[in-house]
Amino acid sequence: MTSTPKYDVYRLTDPTDTQFLQLHDLVTTMVEQGAALGWVEPPSERELRELVADLIQAGEMDNACLVVAETLTTAGEQPQVVGFAYWNRREGETEEPHADIAKVAVSADARGGGLGRRMVEELISYGRKVGVEILTLDVRGNNHAAMQLYERLGFREYGRIEDFVAVDNERWDNVYFSLDLREADEDDLVRHGDAPRGPGASRRRG
Repeated sequence: MTSTPKYDVYRLTDPTDTQFLQLHDLVTTMVEQGAALGWVEPPSERELRELVADLIQAGEMDNACLVVAETLTTAGEQPQVVGFAYWNRREGETEEPHADIAKVAVSADARGGGLGRRMVEELISYGRKVGVEILTLDVRGNNHAAMQLYERLGFREYGRIEDFVAVDNERWDNVYFSLDLREADEDDLVRHGDAPRGPGASRRRG
């Protein structure tokens, strides 16, 4: 009887070349299998290296967080990357307190063990640690398992654009979620909501 593999989930700050190659193999396989990762064709090794390098560099300034899931091994065995996820801090002075979760991916062979949840929890935890106020993400409308996962973690749907995701002549909704990491009784924010005050304000009509 084969034992259930166990996994380690952690923030990646100094990837080895082996880890990168495993990550590229994972992305290639998942895209070829039709995973909704934002790529129609698998990215080249160079493209993925540039993405990872950008995430690591931004992470040094707490402007990104790259998380991986690896198999736990015994002495002499090689860990295998079976999942990854990351967020990027938003650009622009009025949005920089917030971050977008861009991708969450788990190998088909490692699904069903809660890895997606563990990686998102790690993204949330590190976001809180570095002062991210709101995490946002979007999901293809047919990915109901992912939407259920995010809702269980406290994310709320705040909108959708119908028939927005395009693959050839097929279209799916794009569904948007957010998670507020702020504690109202612990911050000193002046919350205006949609009140007509402050820069750029205008009076309500009607």
